Amino acid sequence: MEKVLSGVGSLLYGMRFTMLFFYVGLVTIIFGILGKFLLESYKLMSALLFGQLEKIELIIKVLELVDMTMVAQLVWVVALAGVSLFVTTGHFEKRDMKKPDWLDHVNTYNLKLKLAFAIISISGVHALKTYLSGDLSLENIQVVTLVAVIHFTFVLSAIGISFAERLTREKT
Repeated sequence: MEKVLSGVGSLLYGMRFTMLFFYVGLVTIIFGILGKFLLESYKLMSALLFGQLEKIELIIKVLELVDMTMVAQLVWVVALAGVSLFVTTGHFEKRDMKKPDWLDHVNTYNLKLKLAFAIISISGVHALKTYLSGDLSLENIQVVTLVAVIHFTFVLSAIGISFAERLTREKT
């Protein structure tokens, strides 16, 4: 039985490299976001320089670019931390590249918190964009209220994750 468990453990440990396919997929998504970001930046610059753009439209377009940037950063953090935590730890020592300082302190708990706060930030930008882009009709007020409730739910979830992790750490 011990040999079977050892074999299964070795197999599972060896399979950690299959996670690289997921992380490569995330990097591909980052490049897709980059393409969309560049296209939207070009459109915005064209409208700024050669067209008419109202102030509120400008703010909304800039918020959309900020939103894309934050989503790309979130995906990058997940990919880099995931590779570092779950696939390999030696790739920074083998090459002449500087490891991000925050990566030295990342563990699954810190990664969960980083993700939660990134989602809250993205949600906040989306809520602001929704608020700024609407009129004062009843339907828009309902949409803004729903977005605010969802954002508040994300905030409560992050607080819950932090609280649960603190309770877990106190017991150990």
